[in-house]
Amino acid sequence: MIYFYVHKSTVNGQWYFNIRSAGNHQIIATSEGYHNKQDAWSTINVIRSGAAAARIYDASTEQWAA
Repeated sequence: MIYFYVHKSTVNGQWYFNIRSAGNHQIIATSEGYHNKQDAWSTINVIRSGAAAARIYDASTEQWAA
């Protein structure tokens, strides 16, 4: 299981999100910075809606995974 962690940087004031493992809260991926919170949320929703159907490209074999 995973979850999204949304936060505002104290360094540059931009919004970021992490994708984290629910079991140990380890960061799996980090977003780019967004000027407003809604843009970060919009990207999260795009990921959530397309993740189940996302294909995987294996660069080591130069093929799409089955």
